[in-house]
Amino acid sequence: MLVAMAAMVMVSCKETPYINAPGTNNENIPDSIQVLIPDTNGIEISVDSAIALCRSLPNGGETTEVYKIRGMVTANTTHPFEVPAKRRDISFTISDNGGVSGLACYYMKNENNIRFQSGKQVPLAESRVTVVGVLTKYVSTSGKVTPELKDGFIVKIDSLVSCDFKGCPEPKAGELSVNDAILISDSVGAGNKATGSFKIRGVVITKEMPTPSDLQSYGNMVFTISSDGGTYATCYRLKGKNNGKFTAYNQLMIGDTVVVKVDEIQNYNGICEPAKGYVLESSNPNF
Repeated sequence: MLVAMAAMVMVSCKETPYINAPGTNNENIPDSIQVLIPDTNGIEISVDSAIALCRSLPNGGETTEVYKIRGMVTANTTHPFEVPAKRRDISFTISDNGGVSGLACYYMKNENNIRFQSGKQVPLAESRVTVVGVLTKYVSTSGKVTPELKDGFIVKIDSLVSCDFKGCPEPKAGELSVNDAILISDSVGAGNKATGSFKIRGVVITKEMPTPSDLQSYGNMVFTISSDGGTYATCYRLKGKNNGKFTAYNQLMIGDTVVVKVDEIQNYNGICEPAKGYVLESSNPNF
């Protein structure tokens, strides 16, 4: 299940076209090793520089230096509550060119190098984070090379969701905002749920892509909605129009304004999770 980070006010993002070959990335970080960062003991480099460094290592080798790298989260592969409680780390991928190339970040802790305490703290796809760790060159038994940063932690959260978030219309009479739904989720506590009939208005900020067979068999989607670009709710396995199946991926897209109608608002390890329902309305012309 796709999950994401703690509610905060989203900071502004200034993304410029990617320039690299060689040169600088879109954060104006030179593609060469720079000065030591005193507060993190990490050498600041771009994602692509980190990838190049990993590939220059011997198979299975790792750097003796610690590096500090900022990038856009392109995928999450674990949830902290799906790993042993004594670890509570996660794995995700970062990129500085929109996912054309990526650095796998394995066994990462949260800010201040502590274990994740809530599902809310996990970064959403397209959020921006700065991480610190040791670089390594992982080679699978089939010979596939994966550039990795491992056993590190998140230093800074630059934005919680995509910089493309443009805001959400106010809920109409009888509807809840996403923040209203979060208050309900928080009030019942982790592992519990509120039941009833709820309509929630929000903008889709991330979505999971079911396999073609799952889409055909079940016709539901898992996606994340927000009212303010900083807080969010993860809509779990909701159906499409008139409580029927989704039949195509383009019937639900990032940026759509939707109203979901659900029978439950669950609290999944701190995450607001509307469930047992469907998309009632959508701005998507394919809906």
